[in-house]
Amino acid sequence: MAKRGRATAGERAERRERILDAAVTAFALRGFSAASLDEIAAAAGVTKRTLYVDIGDKAALFAAAVEREHDRIRAVATDAGSLADVATELVLVLHSDSAVALHRSVIAEAPRFPALARTFYETGPQHSIDLLSRYLPDSPAITATATALYSLLLGEPHRRRLLGLVPAPTRLESRALATTALAQLLAP
Repeated sequence: MAKRGRATAGERAERRERILDAAVTAFALRGFSAASLDEIAAAAGVTKRTLYVDIGDKAALFAAAVEREHDRIRAVATDAGSLADVATELVLVLHSDSAVALHRSVIAEAPRFPALARTFYETGPQHSIDLLSRYLPDSPAITATATALYSLLLGEPHRRRLLGLVPAPTRLESRALATTALAQLLAP
């Protein structure tokens, strides 16, 4: 028998995770334009109306999926307090299968959906660059330094991930990449 009444906050959060998981899978398999809200709703076990009420249209769903990846980084930043920890988490999350799937999808769709690409950048890379800048010594070049660090943390390993040439790094491998990037950028 189905439960009646309003969903609790925990149930709504769990439902949102199911929706975002289904969206990432659909975008990874079919791309942004070919993925349908009907397919995502069915995979998440909700109605299409629930998608619209909880998150919005397909572009909002994509943005929410990207933002969720970056929320994982921000959560570690809140708990960790060190630039090395934040950089490690950034590598771990952005090289993950779900983040790579979203990145591939937006690259493929950017020419036809420039607003999607802009939203991806603002909710993804720009948030990460802003986060990194909070952990760097204050200077007139702080934004440039944070941007350079972000580039080093992704760089060639991320390109290999996008091309499907290597698996996602482990936490230990992510820490090594972050440590190397920080040493290269912050060396005297």
